[in-house]
Amino acid sequence: MVKAEIRLEKIQELVKREVARYAAERPKSKALFEKAGRNLVGGVPMSWMRIWVGGFPIFVDKAEGVYITDVDGHKYLDLCLGDTGGLCGHAHPQIVDALTKQLKNRGTTTMLPTEDCIWVGEELQRRFKLPYWQILMTATDANRMALKVAREFTGRHLILSMNGTYHGSVDETLCVNFFGEIINNPGLMGPLVQDPTQMTRIVDFNDIEALEKALAPGDIACVITEPVMTNVGIINPEPGYHEALRKLTRKYGTLLLIDETHSMCAGPRGVTGEMNLDPDIFVAGKFIAGGYPGAILGFTAAISEWMAKRKPWHVFFGFGGTLSGNAPAVAGIRAALEYAINDKNFERMIRLGKRMEEGLAAIIKKNGLDWYVARIGCRVEFRFIPNPPKNGSEALFSEVPYNPVDPIMEGLTGPLEELIHVYCANRGILLTPVHEMALVGPQTTEEDVDKYVNVIGEMVSELL
Repeated sequence: MVKAEIRLEKIQELVKREVARYAAERPKSKALFEKAGRNLVGGVPMSWMRIWVGGFPIFVDKAEGVYITDVDGHKYLDLCLGDTGGLCGHAHPQIVDALTKQLKNRGTTTMLPTEDCIWVGEELQRRFKLPYWQILMTATDANRMALKVAREFTGRHLILSMNGTYHGSVDETLCVNFFGEIINNPGLMGPLVQDPTQMTRIVDFNDIEALEKALAPGDIACVITEPVMTNVGIINPEPGYHEALRKLTRKYGTLLLIDETHSMCAGPRGVTGEMNLDPDIFVAGKFIAGGYPGAILGFTAAISEWMAKRKPWHVFFGFGGTLSGNAPAVAGIRAALEYAINDKNFERMIRLGKRMEEGLAAIIKKNGLDWYVARIGCRVEFRFIPNPPKNGSEALFSEVPYNPVDPIMEGLTGPLEELIHVYCANRGILLTPVHEMALVGPQTTEEDVDKYVNVIGEMVSELL
């Protein structure tokens, strides 16, 4: 089959047309964005909300299930779902009910436990095998706490992370291995860390030889990793990788932290359950309380018993925060695990994820595109390179030209990404703004999946 040739000029022409349409059809959102700019940095309550395409983000009027309605009256199929934070679906009735009852009857925070925490602890042990748990506000909080614990428990200082990974705003993971040199992540504010080599070693996911070399000195407190990489595209573990990771961390006395904040889209027990992984520490956030601020942090018995020997105030000091473990968050986690993050929903969500994957793959094949599509459970992504990268370095630094005429696509950014997002938005679909990631939620239908696939097919037809 002859490979497709997409011209940069054509992409730019369509981007110009679609951005103009986006602005013209959303006057209320545009006006609110401009008004917000008088008092909010960048016109938004959190800086990363500016990364949506079209010149300004839509302002939300209503969100329910897998749909969002903006202030201009446009209704969108939400395939972003809060970049996994809304994986349970927006305004899930049972989760809203659980949160509402807690807020009405017990307020927001008392620094005291409620009976729900017992159910939550037992359920987390059943799903993820680790016996002891803590409840925090975000996965970032949980990862920070976990690394503090790992350092003191092992008596070591260094942390090992995977190149191109993301674990929230955790300093130890906000750096990259740039062709053998560990540097602060480009764009990092500060930089917060003047010499990242003093706290972090970085190797590539799937590179067992490099992993052992990094662990061999015996000075790594903890390896922090996703079980399947997601931040630079879906990168699956190669056969035997996780077995080697677990064997080597134990051999060199290093703790293993699995962060499933994104990869829980694999199923109600995450990749950890699907692959029967055995971490020392487990973290998940975002969706775990149905989008209400909450995160879970699990420990082995050995770590927990060691922590229990410390005075309570000294266990608390340095992490957590007054709002961690609050009653509404615990209630939200219970409701999310009971009513949304369950086998019944995921069986359907994964089936529809496969339908989406197959539909996008058919478009790629039919049009001779040098793209690939990948999936974890109900998460589906496509990239503008012919083959999935094996690690973060390949994803971040390999210069893969999009076509021999116009090498416009290098890495994961470019005008084609801008076009796809604004094109979809103008046709009632929201994708995660940072790349072409789509999530199937509990309320997503076959018609929703087909709508998205058809819109991508329509866009490709215009490009060729």
